[in-house]
Amino acid sequence: MKQRLISACTLAALLVLVALPLLFIILQAIFPRFSSGSLEGAFSGVAALIADPQLPTMLGGTLWVACGVALMSVLIGLPLGVLRGLFNLPLPRLWDLLFLIPFLTPPYIAALSWMLMLQSHGYLQQLTGWDLNDLLFSRIGIVLVMTLNIFPVVYFAVSRSLLASGQRLAIVARVHGASAWQAFWHITLPMLSPALAAGM
Repeated sequence: MKQRLISACTLAALLVLVALPLLFIILQAIFPRFSSGSLEGAFSGVAALIADPQLPTMLGGTLWVACGVALMSVLIGLPLGVLRGLFNLPLPRLWDLLFLIPFLTPPYIAALSWMLMLQSHGYLQQLTGWDLNDLLFSRIGIVLVMTLNIFPVVYFAVSRSLLASGQRLAIVARVHGASAWQAFWHITLPMLSPALAAGM
């Protein structure tokens, strides 16, 4: 009985905190005057949106940034997660804590920090004379800043997957003559596919 009550309360909280805001966003997209209490003009904003000549450019830019962040997150998070999951590193909990900090930092705080550091007359330019303002506010800069906030998701997904599954299958492959790289490419990496998909 107590378990059912907890489940019901959890479901109610999820509905209030997640489902209702999403529902209001969808209703506002369908009914442009929904915020003023009117359901008139359903889908009237869609035609104007599709006719906007800047839509392909904006959509392409969004996809470029999304794919860039996903790729860079894998390139950073996968090797670090493999190091954490397969090797006995010194102070492993400190690694986890250090990579948890950027993930838990609110995005607006992270963005403000990078701006203070890299913008014209920012801390970096005052200390070294390097002006990276153009890089920071370019598409590549956006990808780099977002990646440094998001790659811990891949790191934790990969490292926890390896810590949970261990190296038993890779060891069996080594016993049967596979090299370390063959065991990694043919055994360990395919096992990490769900973790990588979840992290991306």
